[in-house]
Amino acid sequence: MRFLCVVVTFIAIVFSVILGFGMYNDSRDIERFDKEAAVFEQQSSVYQTEIDELAPKISAASEEKASLQAEITAIKRRIIYKTQPTAFLTFDDGTSYHTLEILDILKENNIKGTFFVVGTQIENGGTASKEAIRRIVEEGHVLAIHAYEHEYSKIYSSAEAYFEDFKKITTLLHDMTGFTPNIVRLPSGTATARSFCERYAGSRDVYYDIVSRLYAEGYTVIDWNVDTEDYTTATGVDGIVNNAVSGAKTRLNREYKAAVILMHDTADTVKALQRVIDGVKELGMGFEVLVQGGYVTRQIAETEKP
Repeated sequence: MRFLCVVVTFIAIVFSVILGFGMYNDSRDIERFDKEAAVFEQQSSVYQTEIDELAPKISAASEEKASLQAEITAIKRRIIYKTQPTAFLTFDDGTSYHTLEILDILKENNIKGTFFVVGTQIENGGTASKEAIRRIVEEGHVLAIHAYEHEYSKIYSSAEAYFEDFKKITTLLHDMTGFTPNIVRLPSGTATARSFCERYAGSRDVYYDIVSRLYAEGYTVIDWNVDTEDYTTATGVDGIVNNAVSGAKTRLNREYKAAVILMHDTADTVKALQRVIDGVKELGMGFEVLVQGGYVTRQIAETEKP
């Protein structure tokens, strides 16, 4: 019996030693793991600090890359336009039911146009005007900004007045389409806008204030280099066609063989459009739309005072 008690006691002691040793090892493992975790956390903190410091540089580098890519695209386009005659059909002062007719003709010819729209025309033109906006976007044309109110005495009375009007048209178009166009054409064009600012605001400086702010906010201001003079019924359909085709032909002798053709949202324009397209095609010109980074005319708005 005593022997049995001794054996049991011995086994218990051995078991306790083994258990104690195991617990000791577990304790050492936990301590080692705690130290490794502390080192890992410290390294993670260092890495996160480095990441935070690099993030702005990475963002700036990405923006610079995007800017350079846009510049490269623009250069490539300009080179193309030196050898490939190109026409840009642009339409001001819409939208209306005439716009729907213009869109039908463009669709039949598989041509895209650029539409510089007016806010009051859209709001006062009923369902036809709103349908035209929808079709411009859905059919792959370029929706561009002209003005909300096409009244020179109002919009050119001050930079503040211009941008009050500008805010209305951009808000309207964004509400209708979900985006804000980035191409702008000043009512009456940049050359006349200078004179209007002098007349109605008392200084041409207002023009430069307007244009420099537009560029600072990411917009591009584009005029035209072929005027069809379709803004008056006195020109007539034949006159519109002749002005468009003869004007485009003169561009073939220029360094950049690109014709930015100005037309308006009128009944005579609708009647003349197919003949304009046919005549420009006969000159060997293709058709494109105005986009940022693409071709711009010599009348691209100057942002600095001479």
